[in-house]
Amino acid sequence: MFKGNRLKGVSNPFKSSSSTSPATSPVLKSSESKLHNPFKSSPASRQDSTFKAVSQTFKSADSKLFDPRDIQINGVNGRIVCSAFDFSQSLLAVATDTGDIHVFGQKQTDVVFNFGSKIPISHLKFVKGIYLVAIDSKDSIMIISLYSKTLLTTVFPPSKITCVECDPSLDWIILGLQSGTIVIYDVDRDVMSDISIENLQKSYYFPKERLSPVISINWNPRDVGTLLISYGHVTVTYSLLDMEVVKDFIYKLPPYAPGGDASARDIDRERIPRVMQSLYHPNSLHILTVHEDNSLVFWDANTGKLIGARTLFDTDVNLPQNDAELMNFASDTSNITNVSWICQNNAEHTALIIATRSERDNTQGLTIIELGGTPLYSITSYDQMKKYYFNPKQQKISLLVDKSKLLKVMPIPKASPYFGGCHDPTFILLLFESGELETMLYPSASFTSKSSLFPPCLSWATPLVSNSMALSVPSKLWLGMMSAAAVKEGIVKGGSPAKKPMRTQTTRSALLTGHSNGSVRICDASSKELDDNAMFEINIGRILNRAYNISIGEMSLAPETLELAVASELGGEVVLFKFEVNKFYNDKNVTDNLNLKLSRFSINDINDTIIDVRDRAPHNVKQGFMPNCIVNAKQGTVTALKNSNIGFVGIAYSTGTVLLLDRRGPAVIYMENLRNISRIRSLQVTSIEFSIMEYGEDGYSSILMLCGTDVGELLIYKILPERNGRFCVEFIEATRTNNDSPIIKIEAFAKESGYSCEANILKMQELSKGIPIPGYVITTARNDVRLTKLGRSKVSHKTFKYPAVASSLMYIPGSSERKTLMPYFGVLLSNGGVKVYSIPDVREVKAMQLPTQIHSKYIRESSFLKNGDIYTRTNTFKSILLSVVNDATNVGSNPRDQTPDTLYNPNLKIPYRPQVNSLQWARGTVYCTPAQLDMILGGERRAESKYKESLIARGTLTLKPKGDKNGIEEPYKKPIRHTSPRTGAYGVFKNVSRTVETTWDSLETQMNDYATAMGQSMNDMMEETGKDIVKGSLGI
Repeated sequence: MFKGNRLKGVSNPFKSSSSTSPATSPVLKSSESKLHNPFKSSPASRQDSTFKAVSQTFKSADSKLFDPRDIQINGVNGRIVCSAFDFSQSLLAVATDTGDIHVFGQKQTDVVFNFGSKIPISHLKFVKGIYLVAIDSKDSIMIISLYSKTLLTTVFPPSKITCVECDPSLDWIILGLQSGTIVIYDVDRDVMSDISIENLQKSYYFPKERLSPVISINWNPRDVGTLLISYGHVTVTYSLLDMEVVKDFIYKLPPYAPGGDASARDIDRERIPRVMQSLYHPNSLHILTVHEDNSLVFWDANTGKLIGARTLFDTDVNLPQNDAELMNFASDTSNITNVSWICQNNAEHTALIIATRSERDNTQGLTIIELGGTPLYSITSYDQMKKYYFNPKQQKISLLVDKSKLLKVMPIPKASPYFGGCHDPTFILLLFESGELETMLYPSASFTSKSSLFPPCLSWATPLVSNSMALSVPSKLWLGMMSAAAVKEGIVKGGSPAKKPMRTQTTRSALLTGHSNGSVRICDASSKELDDNAMFEINIGRILNRAYNISIGEMSLAPETLELAVASELGGEVVLFKFEVNKFYNDKNVTDNLNLKLSRFSINDINDTIIDVRDRAPHNVKQGFMPNCIVNAKQGTVTALKNSNIGFVGIAYSTGTVLLLDRRGPAVIYMENLRNISRIRSLQVTSIEFSIMEYGEDGYSSILMLCGTDVGELLIYKILPERNGRFCVEFIEATRTNNDSPIIKIEAFAKESGYSCEANILKMQELSKGIPIPGYVITTARNDVRLTKLGRSKVSHKTFKYPAVASSLMYIPGSSERKTLMPYFGVLLSNGGVKVYSIPDVREVKAMQLPTQIHSKYIRESSFLKNGDIYTRTNTFKSILLSVVNDATNVGSNPRDQTPDTLYNPNLKIPYRPQVNSLQWARGTVYCTPAQLDMILGGERRAESKYKESLIARGTLTLKPKGDKNGIEEPYKKPIRHTSPRTGAYGVFKNVSRTVETTWDSLETQMNDYATAMGQSMNDMMEETGKDIVKGSLGI
């Protein structure tokens, strides 16, 4: 059908090869390793001497060779419930429902905080880059030092916390309480401020209403002396300088005004929709209040005037309408749950990201309203400003399909930590109730699941893992391949991982995870021993041309030929991949017409069993696992999958069909239902293995395909060459080997050496010599292990008290000079017990108990590896790699004994906080410096810093603004009072600013009228004119 270059150097696999070039074969030579490699066949001349040494070792087997220990934990311990990102240190923190807090940095940097409590964390905030503030669901406030990686203190507020606000450059945390009171905590001094704010709604606006909690708090993005506070029915700007309300904002709907719900029963009465969130425009001149009826209301922050009210699709919803007009307003739109006001590098260019959820069918989505550049405040009328908010440049809607409830929308800023963390983001991180993380690209509104963006531990939640497995791979080949996948990008770039010792082994442990979005990720299971967090990622969604039902099921990797087979969990399609250079690589990111045409086809419309999909390789990947073909047998879901190291792929389906594919064509060379050949009514195959060994009394070795069934039956096939260069399959025997339970693992080993008979290229080349390799097959079922001599009789049998979940032949260094790898057989039980047996007499050497629990839900995902490693998944978001080998090279590999990673870098600076611009100052805005805020909230006798962390963080603050060309910062430069300090002189400055304000208001009115008459095309000219007039009025 279509030919590949696999086994290019092997014209006839049954002829011996005098030389095999390392350049043309990825298989390691025995001379490349100091240890004898058990994964290759041994010549007959060496087997006798090897057997004598092995026999002697068996007789003196020492149980001290085995001792279980942790090697590496992958993932997080529990469902992610909360997250935070720190711009200055470039760290990402996530908290789980088990009370753990993970702080991630670059590469393998991961520090876990656990304080012995299982109470979930509800809020995470970074303060000055050196503190992490965590608030749990019982309102305990924990202050964590990122510098010393310790818990500094725990604080208990006077009431339940409803909202939290802090600033990256300040010591203060603003806490909104259930009682409506606001208290302020000094992180630096570990004390509550004497300053508090009463329930303003109850005291001044709605005294007869039920007590409202504090709904939302925001620091003014240009002035730390002003807070934006929202209660149930009123939003206010509050001055910390004067301790009084500056402006209030109450959204009142007159009778027959639709608001956000035109079907409201009380539409004929005046209504005040409840506030659910409030936000500042990045320039602090406008305010947005979000209401429970889905109204988005824009206000002038200086005058308190309502500019306009809209919903996602309707405008002027605050104006009364007649019955006919009310019919045109949408009343069944999704409910708004969260709004983020983001800005570009120039903070005047903004957009709204609005999260919605429908109560009717739980449909969720994100709407991006691109507002564009903000009109000049000084020369723009309210009508023009309303048009700006009502007629955005662009509006995009992205649906969140098959997702749990959206908990948080977290932009990842790349320009500064200010403006609520919404300054020029490229990525928008979405956290769902299930603990899953999704990443949306801004401004395209497309989604990406690229694993290199986040630390490896978070790959378990981005998106959720549907299946996982581990296997042994040759070290040199594996490390060389992983170097090609070194991660050079990532959202988090802070911290520094501690150096982990690497175990000296001939094999490494590879980890494969399949995800709900069709992704498969391949990485090193003990990746913390490596310098880079390299990871290969493929996705079958694009290959299948399908967006749904692409969750990953069975996976199989051939480590010596770097071939991969992946099955979809529900559809039953199997996609075959090969590690190679991408022939369709296009670094210019241009898609031609041919690719567009090919992208439209669906495999459901094709009746062929094998479908060529090589042209569906991702155009932006230069080298990696490239798609080869799809096997679409339409026989149900896949129950067993094995990609051998000699080019054959065995696939078993839920209908009982067994299929064998030769990748050299590719071609299906066998397809039969086992119900036609089974002797004890097996329904489906549960395990497949390929071996090269002697069957019965043949006198020569053959390629055997061994299949275990759901009732403990072993099916034996021979794969034979034909004259035309192809292969055929001959069914040999069906024999019951195990008790009435599914066979989960099949392995074969040589009788004399104990080394594996697993099929590989070198053994295949030796077949032409006719050397027989007598051996045994060991089958593991849920309740027992059976040692069988093929074509002869059953040799040995072991049963277990607890079900077996994984097993493997192991090859570990002997107890003496460690130059010979000794064979053993290991079994992992469901209760965490491990049984180690000698080979070939299957005598118990040692019984051990793992230091971790095995989750019953993920039993099928446990793996026992040939190097003595054990992989098991402990929950939805976490797995663990252990080793049962008590080897000196394992010393220091226990995660509990290692030096923790470094999180804090004192050389990184916190950017200067934006200030009010000159025009705002001229209108009377009194700018409060951080030093003045410290004096107001801490008092004149504020205590000295309690922690050394504050002294360190103080040195990272940027005290002077840099030249600002993008509108981020427009600090006021005093034209006259160069030598007059402002400390404490608030009244003087207010008098000066108010004196100027009268003249300014008159001039501004004239400019607004003139600008309206001239039109928007004169904005640039009027800006310059306005500046000249202002300077003249101030006498500058």
